[in-house]
Amino acid sequence: MIKNPGKCGCDCFICPTYKNNIKTIEDRQKCSSGWSKFLNIKLSPEKLRACDGCSVPDSERKVYYLNCKIRKCAIVNEVDNCAYCSGFPCDELLDVHSLQKIRNREDYTKTTGKEISKTDFRYFIEPYAGLIRLKQIRQSISVKEIKDYKKFSAKIKFAQPVNASVNVEILTKIYLLLTSIYIEKNISFARNITIERKREQMLKILWAVFYFGTPDNESKCIELDSKTFMSLKLIGMYHMLVEHLHELKKYDINCEIIPLVEKGWLTPAGGLRKEGWTFSLEFGKSWGNNILVTFKDYVVRLFAAYGNKAFRIFARADLSIM
Repeated sequence: MIKNPGKCGCDCFICPTYKNNIKTIEDRQKCSSGWSKFLNIKLSPEKLRACDGCSVPDSERKVYYLNCKIRKCAIVNEVDNCAYCSGFPCDELLDVHSLQKIRNREDYTKTTGKEISKTDFRYFIEPYAGLIRLKQIRQSISVKEIKDYKKFSAKIKFAQPVNASVNVEILTKIYLLLTSIYIEKNISFARNITIERKREQMLKILWAVFYFGTPDNESKCIELDSKTFMSLKLIGMYHMLVEHLHELKKYDINCEIIPLVEKGWLTPAGGLRKEGWTFSLEFGKSWGNNILVTFKDYVVRLFAAYGNKAFRIFARADLSIM
């Protein structure tokens, strides 16, 4: 049996910041240098924590780095780790971090393009390569030891459907969008956390685009400049934003990140810079006419009436102000 697996399969006890492994300044310097070189984690030796590890109970876990959704899910389902779950391996586990699926040095080099020695791999990468450990555990346990995971669904108190005298068709479509986007039922606890975060991000994007954006009624397109977009701290990574834009296509809403320069609008790590691009949102034919004017009017009215509380009302799909 594998020793000391965390809920996601990572081995806290061999992690370089586990409390027993980071006792000297040399330990801290080694970890800081290795994390920077191999994981792109920039923490000075002084800022590194002597972590209690995610394997221990909350009552003993006073210092830790991340409040992990995988750990929470395993605790909710009362399993030692994900290998004992009927949903193993779920998408949330596979995507929990970039090293989860790494099996060996060759995998690491292929994934990152970085060469690494056996010693450095064992010290900086192996602790976090969790999937291989979980698969070994799964093969060693009986079917009776596997537990069905508990099911969760979004708990949102949506407002009543729209009841307006004008623009009823458009407002109904807006209501259906706000009450269906990133809503899933009977999912795992970890997936539910993911969906809640994605929904909040998506709604903030829509809110910001329509409140601050400039509409072109003829083309049914509205644009928001990058500087305003980034100042609102909506989302920083290009690939994450693209995922949201793909989701909006399901609702006949086409979005695009338009580079204004050839280079320099993305960071080397794939983050969006504050300048060099613009965000464009366009409604498809199924939305009919006046959608831009109506949607922007709705958001502006909400903010004028409720100020900082307006977004919460927007998230509940409350269109009564119209």
